[in-house]
Amino acid sequence: MFSTRIKFIIDFLAFFLATIIGLWLRLDLNIYTVINRYQETLFWGTLVNSILGLFFIFYYQTYRQIWRYTSFREIIQLIKVVLLETAFFIAGMLLFFRGNFPRSVFLLMPIISFGIMLIPRFIIGYYSERSLSILKKDTKKALIVGAGDAGEKIYREINRHIELGYRVVGFVDDDARKINSHLHGIRVLGKIDKLPEIVKKKNIETVVVAIPSAGRKIIQKVYGLVSPLAIETLVMPGIYELIGKKISFDILRPFKMEDLLSRDPVFFDMQKVAANFSGKRILITGACGSIGSEISRQLAISGVELILLDNNETGIFDLNNELSNLTQVHPLVADIRYLGRLRNIVETYQPNLIFHAAAYKHVPLMEDNHEEAFLTNIVGTLNCIEAMGEKVEKFVAISTDKAVEPENMMGLSKKMAEILISSVAKSKLDSKMVVVRFGNVLGSRGNVLEVWKSQLQKSLPLTVTDPAMKRYFMTTQEAVTLVLEASLLGDNGGTYVLKMGELVPILDMAKEFCKIQGYDLGKDVQYEVTGIRSGEKIIEKLWEDDEKVSDTAHQKILKIVNNTDSLPWDDLVQFVRDLEMRILEGNPVQVKNEVINFLKRNSEI
Repeated sequence: MFSTRIKFIIDFLAFFLATIIGLWLRLDLNIYTVINRYQETLFWGTLVNSILGLFFIFYYQTYRQIWRYTSFREIIQLIKVVLLETAFFIAGMLLFFRGNFPRSVFLLMPIISFGIMLIPRFIIGYYSERSLSILKKDTKKALIVGAGDAGEKIYREINRHIELGYRVVGFVDDDARKINSHLHGIRVLGKIDKLPEIVKKKNIETVVVAIPSAGRKIIQKVYGLVSPLAIETLVMPGIYELIGKKISFDILRPFKMEDLLSRDPVFFDMQKVAANFSGKRILITGACGSIGSEISRQLAISGVELILLDNNETGIFDLNNELSNLTQVHPLVADIRYLGRLRNIVETYQPNLIFHAAAYKHVPLMEDNHEEAFLTNIVGTLNCIEAMGEKVEKFVAISTDKAVEPENMMGLSKKMAEILISSVAKSKLDSKMVVVRFGNVLGSRGNVLEVWKSQLQKSLPLTVTDPAMKRYFMTTQEAVTLVLEASLLGDNGGTYVLKMGELVPILDMAKEFCKIQGYDLGKDVQYEVTGIRSGEKIIEKLWEDDEKVSDTAHQKILKIVNNTDSLPWDDLVQFVRDLEMRILEGNPVQVKNEVINFLKRNSEI
């Protein structure tokens, strides 16, 4: 490859020779006429053009381009350099040069300069491409699903990096206008339906799915076509996962359950979110949890100052290392069960917003640890509310479908947390209090997919609670994206519900999980029905029978309309603090019964 010095000399010669060649062409290729008749014109034209050329070459650093990767962007830059230089040259010659300068040369010079700069770039690119094609004979043949922007970027990544070991031989796309057209010389071979036929005909070894904005039905369709082929399949994550990330080969991965169960993507106005949060100090409790950490990641690219709070020391350390190069981060190891510590944090950092994501979430585990669920989910929420300073504009709490008609301690504790927020919203006029409620989150720690993965690795049967059990599912990235959108809608005291799509039967989910891993549930992998555990329901609901829902400005977010009056704040605080004291003093307390009786007395359940 040419050195930077040689590239600079070639780009300089493009301007140095432009006047000479332009006059030569203008005067019918008569070099003697150029030298004898236009000597002064040749001298000043070459001098001025060379000086201007030097300036624009240095300013735009065209000599630093990697010639074998010359693309449309680099060509546009060359055109810009040549046109700007020519404009200044013409202005200078007309204003200051009194000689006889042929006007037609003004038109020839930029064409000559551009040609001299572009031709060696194309030659280098052509021979580099030929060399790569020879080397790529031993690479895997790849087919890209999606001939849009994402597919084009992945093609360029594969084409530039031979060490990846792939060679793109075609595209497929459902846009009929693209069929038989070419992208970087590679043909769009047909629609997605033809995928199995094309794979067989072209001996494809790898399929790359590059349609991040595709809906669930399209992803399921592609998966259904690819999975029987038993070839390597790499998938670009959906748009929610791509927030803040650059499209590259590194983000490709095998199919996951999240890809098959995620909702159809909706418009996410990242600029609007960034504009609303930019410059704010935001406190996130439970920052190391699945939801808290994703909130932190999505906010980190919005120009905010993050105050990350969690009692997980290692988690805070890792999250701080991940995000500190993106924005200002304050990593705090703290427990929301300690009111004094929370007050000190709020007074010290004075957050503008609080996202309260700290909570215990495992239903069976909390059935055996009522006190811990009460102290973290209820007392912790009360502490966060009481610690709020005057500058906190909004408090956004994460809730769950388990809070709807709760039958377990985890659900009861989240129900109480919702009631606390609803009650304080009536009296706290300076701050907006918002609750966002949603169902199960795929990809969160301890979720059913992790359990099944562990069982599969140990060659154990997959445990299915009950074949009739159904759950709502949403990916972590999607849930957090909608939480941020809901926080912008937030009326004071409002409870918002994310549209979770359709209920998914757990047994069907287990079958799909095995299919993705290359197994057939019931044949290659057995499953065991364990029965409903304490506190679990067959089907979860997103709102109660006496709650009504209304649409919001966002098509994937609903608002709960509850006609019942909220409980008096003082009564709530007294109940929570009294029970907290009894627990901490070690007195025997039937926590779950106490909470149930309190809610029944106040007609909340």
